[in-house]
Amino acid sequence: MNNFFKSTTFKVLITVAVVLLSAAVLATVVSDSTSPITKAVGIITTPMQEVASYFSAKFDDFSGGFISSKSYQDRVAELEGQVAEYQKMLVDYEKTKKQLATYEEFLDIREKNPDYTWVHATIIGRDSAELFGSFTIDQGTKDGVKINDAVILGEYLVGVVTEVNPTTAVVRSVFDPSVNVAAYEIRTGELGYVSADFKLSVGGKCQLAGLGTDTAISQGGIVCTSGTGGIFPKDLIVGTVTEVKKSETDLSAYAIIEPTVNSKEIHDCFVITAFEED
Repeated sequence: MNNFFKSTTFKVLITVAVVLLSAAVLATVVSDSTSPITKAVGIITTPMQEVASYFSAKFDDFSGGFISSKSYQDRVAELEGQVAEYQKMLVDYEKTKKQLATYEEFLDIREKNPDYTWVHATIIGRDSAELFGSFTIDQGTKDGVKINDAVILGEYLVGVVTEVNPTTAVVRSVFDPSVNVAAYEIRTGELGYVSADFKLSVGGKCQLAGLGTDTAISQGGIVCTSGTGGIFPKDLIVGTVTEVKKSETDLSAYAIIEPTVNSKEIHDCFVITAFEED
């Protein structure tokens, strides 16, 4: 450090500083712009002023960039808020669309089946460990729901009420092994009953069992409830035949059915609490 103060560089810096300070004093004292002294001072100070102006401009650019950056962040925050609002609107739209679809189902059921007495229900619970698509609805005995009531979506059979409480009920799907429904195939008129074994149920399918080995039912056939026994109304659609097989245990055949409605994917349904038997 002592060597620096003794160096030529330090001496030059001191000299320049003294000259600039003197020039500044002279510029203040001498106001005549045509004075040789003023001109000399100008010659000396102009480069320094240019340097100062350069750094001042750079500072202005920096501060302007900082302000621009803040404005950019504000704009990003504003856009993020708009995106969140649009997402909420989209969710509301999807909910409204589903509600409209439910109302359309309601009107369709009422128009086609004026003899039905039924209630609309929302699915409020599912058992994740249950393999067969059963669920809990928000309607119970206080709403007229009873054990063995048919549960539908539009004109399609979803399942049957197996447990009921004052405000809720449990519904088992048509491909649950515990469910049996009298049914027929509409093209041939052949009667049977809808049931399922474990293998079919896990795959989301059921069967029209009790058919003769000479059955004329084929792939693509439509299976509906027959109304036999008076438990279910007639002509609720169960599903479509995917193949026909012969039983390995007796002299009969059965048709494998893929239900039209997958009970694991729906959110609303209708419970038929009363109907006029044919």
